[in-house]
Amino acid sequence: MLRSLSLVVAALIIGPALTISAGARPQMGARIHTPAVEDCTRINGRFGYYGNPWCTPSQQRAWDRATSRRRHR
Repeated sequence: MLRSLSLVVAALIIGPALTISAGARPQMGARIHTPAVEDCTRINGRFGYYGNPWCTPSQQRAWDRATSRRRHR
């Protein structure tokens, strides 16, 4: 009785630890997809650079990095 109880307790302790470590391993065929970058093409007006009023500064930086990478390939 005591032996079976200790085995059950050990299984309850070790079981979740095994599932956590199994889920932490990277998948061999899995690809990490980055979210699509919003089109933040800069707008030039008659009197100079106006920027893009539909994009936040962080979106603009992401767009600039993506276009720079595309040009250097």
